[in-house]
Amino acid sequence: MLGFDNHVPKGYIDFAMAFSLCVEMLNIRARKRAKAPVALHSPYRDEGPR
Repeated sequence: MLGFDNHVPKGYIDFAMAFSLCVEMLNIRARKRAKAPVALHSPYRDEGPR
């Protein structure tokens, strides 16, 4: 792979893609096991000038 005139070994690219796939699989499993959705703050309301 060639970018900006620097050669990046294919193993680095493959490892980065495999690592990100594993992290995404862990996130999907964690979301499925969550009992309740994430609690968000109430929406911001602009009350005009003070």
